[in-house]
Amino acid sequence: MIKNIDKNEALRVTLTITVCMLAGKLLDFNSPVYLALYPTIVMTKGKDYSWQGLVKMLFPTFIAASCALVIAELFHDHPFIIWTISLIFFDQMRRRADTPAKLGGMLMPTFNWILIIVFSQHTTADMPMRIHEILISMAITILITKLMIALLPKTDRPFVPNGKPPALSPQTVTYQNRFVSLSLIGCGLAFLMIVDLISATFCMVPVIAAATQFTREHFRQVVERRLLTQVGGCAIAVIFSLLMAGHQNTIGYYALGLGGLVFMIASAMAQAQGASRDLHADSLLATMLPIQLYMTSTSLGLESTYLRAWELTVTLGILFILHQLTSSRDSDDQRHYSHS
Repeated sequence: MIKNIDKNEALRVTLTITVCMLAGKLLDFNSPVYLALYPTIVMTKGKDYSWQGLVKMLFPTFIAASCALVIAELFHDHPFIIWTISLIFFDQMRRRADTPAKLGGMLMPTFNWILIIVFSQHTTADMPMRIHEILISMAITILITKLMIALLPKTDRPFVPNGKPPALSPQTVTYQNRFVSLSLIGCGLAFLMIVDLISATFCMVPVIAAATQFTREHFRQVVERRLLTQVGGCAIAVIFSLLMAGHQNTIGYYALGLGGLVFMIASAMAQAQGASRDLHADSLLATMLPIQLYMTSTSLGLESTYLRAWELTVTLGILFILHQLTSSRDSDDQRHYSHS
């Protein structure tokens, strides 16, 4: 049985994400994915649900996307300059991220910067309109979140006083931390700018999450967990799509199915703590994104979902291989020094 506090949380997460995703479909946005991305991030990672707290959480992402658009438009014919400025942005973000909260806070601005750069390079989409949709999506997310908080009040967990995370001592961001982050994220962006593979852009989310870790062990844990949640989320999305087959344009049926799916994952997340909670939160995001990205009134988007799962598997596999290769090198160095 789910406790009352957990049931309220599960219902609040379910209603917020479902209503936002339905709004994305009904409003006929060119990029409805933001109305799956932002509410899921807010409901799984957010701590402060005041107006100021929600704006503070989402506003840096809007600023990053807007600045990326300016850079992309100014230097459209000079991709190397765009890439160089992007490296400076990534490095400054990583240099300031000296706590887990700040690390989490740099994920969305960094990813949205990459998203705008890549789409402006390889598509003819109206990028100013995309920024407009990002702002509208954020406003809708904040309004619906506040409505659901009012309907289902949030009770703080015992270890989170006043809805704020416990204070943690800042860690020193070493040059090695910055080099690893810059190398992995920068190489990922360079690949996407050179190769016209738009579908792989969302693979940068786990790359950013892994590249910004402070230790090798945390890097490995993130890669292994993301492999499970990201590919597993695509598998769940495929099953959901097949259950919706032929009825995905029936709003009532779609809303009921989507709400039921979100509630199942949100219920498990509400009862979990620590790493287990993060696992369910990642699974929720990984499931909602392909549903919102690929399922339309005329298509289930199964091929795109399969491609997404394959691209994520390859990306995370490469990160894991890099970890293992550098681990072997470190072990060889240690044995060499011990024999010397």
